[in-house]
Amino acid sequence: MKSWLYQVFIQRTTNECYRGSLGYVPRGSHVLDVGIGNGLMLSTFGPLIQSKQLKITGIDINAAYLKHCAELIRKLQLEDHVEVRRASAQDYVPPTPGCFDYVLFCMSFMLLPDQPRVLLRVRDWLKPGGQIVFVQALFRQKSRLVDLIKPKLKYLTTVDFGQPTYEEDFFALLRNHRLSVREDRVLKNEWFHSQCRLVVASFQEAPVAISRPA
Repeated sequence: MKSWLYQVFIQRTTNECYRGSLGYVPRGSHVLDVGIGNGLMLSTFGPLIQSKQLKITGIDINAAYLKHCAELIRKLQLEDHVEVRRASAQDYVPPTPGCFDYVLFCMSFMLLPDQPRVLLRVRDWLKPGGQIVFVQALFRQKSRLVDLIKPKLKYLTTVDFGQPTYEEDFFALLRNHRLSVREDRVLKNEWFHSQCRLVVASFQEAPVAISRPA
């Protein structure tokens, strides 16, 4: 049962996340993947990472996940493209300030206990003009049922999905940190009328005109 649920809730969604995010970043980019997890996506997207000559630094707090990820990196011969470090978004220190073109939160931003603090820290991780790529489920309407069910999914799947993220609250958080949305794309429709969305933002003062999902 848990294996089936993992397939439905995790693996398929993870593939959609990385298909969208890795497809978005241009060739030769240096990407910080916050919450890289066990690295299963490398089996699917390793060839794309190599062909685009991407450099990915992945961080996570789960030592078992990182061990599995490191084994996949060796097995797939991705050592020149992917490295992992054990760290949380709250305490991670990059090798040099402003060294990343993109910071990626692939279904991980919703799990952060102090999202505003992390956004303040991310600014110093990015090169001038660098961007944050969020991929996550956004709910368009408040729902008591969603508030009740989503945190309990970890008891069925063994994976913590965090609290539901509502569209209004998410974009208000970005505005409060002077983040301008560069792109907002629906990757797939999810359960309870949520949408898996790719949202790209950068620290710029001038607002950027975008077309929002219907």
